[in-house]
Amino acid sequence: MNTLEKLEWATIVGAAILLFGLSFMAIPLLEEIDNVQYYGQDPDYTVKVTSFQWGWVFTYADGHESGELIVGVGDIVRLEMESEDVIHSFYVRELGFKADIIPGKTRIHLIKAEVPGEYWIQCAEFCGAYHGGMRTRLVVEA
Repeated sequence: MNTLEKLEWATIVGAAILLFGLSFMAIPLLEEIDNVQYYGQDPDYTVKVTSFQWGWVFTYADGHESGELIVGVGDIVRLEMESEDVIHSFYVRELGFKADIIPGKTRIHLIKAEVPGEYWIQCAEFCGAYHGGMRTRLVVEA
């Protein structure tokens, strides 16, 4: 192996190590990227979101379960999202919010609704035969 080949391999290996190192350091930041808007703010309350083929269950801090999400206007809500079966995607067009929910992983996201009203929560990831009907209401109360 001549000097030029050694230099070439050293460059390739060095670049690979640098790339993997930077990628590894970025993982925690990527987990928080969806919450940048509310970074440093404490949520007003937490709601556990469970998705399944083909519906949603919202569990509130007091243990109450509902088929629709009810939040207060201006409240920062921490959503702890889990899927029981396949990949789903929690999408609320009016909030500009979309988050994939992956089986076996709890996804944490913060949302805040500024305008009272009723909005649709739609699954935006094809999840099976009745995917088109997998929607429920988000009620934002004044």
